[in-house]
Amino acid sequence: MKEPFVDLNSLIDQTTILADMELQAYLASMGKNQKNDFIASNVTDAIDNVKAAKSRRFADMADQVAGADNNITSAEYYLARTSDLLNLTGDVDDVAIKQLSTSDINKDLAGRQYEINEWANFNKLDTLYFLQVLFIVLTFNSFILFLKFNGLVSSSLFAMMAVISGLVAVFALVMRARYTAVMRDSRYWHKARFPKQENPFPTPVTVSTGICPT
Repeated sequence: MKEPFVDLNSLIDQTTILADMELQAYLASMGKNQKNDFIASNVTDAIDNVKAAKSRRFADMADQVAGADNNITSAEYYLARTSDLLNLTGDVDDVAIKQLSTSDINKDLAGRQYEINEWANFNKLDTLYFLQVLFIVLTFNSFILFLKFNGLVSSSLFAMMAVISGLVAVFALVMRARYTAVMRDSRYWHKARFPKQENPFPTPVTVSTGICPT
């Protein structure tokens, strides 16, 4: 047959009660001097036990305080390192922003310098075109003058041809100067300026009927 389950807590309580009863019976059988000696020895043991418990407790508390102090120190080092990293990242961001700003400024300067160089180069080419026209006119006049000295061309014909060729050169010079000063854009050589035109779509005028909407 299976034995019933034994409750350890009730068994311990019963054992404690029996031990207390045995201790009381032992103390009752002692004389007065024996009781005093027993109490003195137990007091000494109790004091020693209390001292030992306090020592252990103090050591445990000291270890806990030391551990807490180490944790605080580690946390302080961690905060200091974090602050250093934040300052470092801030410095890196500042340097990057300055470099980007410098790059943008250099890019704008390089672009503007390219536009200036392009305008100047094409202006020189346009001037060279006029000089070529002038050279052709002078060469033509020199050839007509050579024919006049040899009697192949009359003076009136030479004068007429010289005036016509001179007018061609003057016309080329005036057109070139006026177009550059008036029509050509001052920043982009290949861009012309046109007069502003009026809006072909006039703004509709709202006519008030004087009737309030209901």
